[in-house]
Amino acid sequence: MILLISYDLNGHERPEAYEAVDQMIKENSVSWAKPLYSQWFVDTTDGPGTWSNRMKEVTDSNDRWFICRVNNERQGWLSQKVWDWLNART
Repeated sequence: MILLISYDLNGHERPEAYEAVDQMIKENSVSWAKPLYSQWFVDTTDGPGTWSNRMKEVTDSNDRWFICRVNNERQGWLSQKVWDWLNART
């Protein structure tokens, strides 16, 4: 399944905070694409609840995130590389 992970690290605009999230996502996904600065598509066998728990491990209590399954009803203005990645998996 493909999940969308979107987040805002409130008050943590330093690179190390974003790198911790980036590393966790890369290590736990089968494949991934990063369409926007704080947004990822991940190819995974784990559901949103598991990914939410993983986000808790690398973020603080004032950070926010949203995780959902991606289906075929979608629109957007993304790079062709991201669209190719997404279309190959859904």
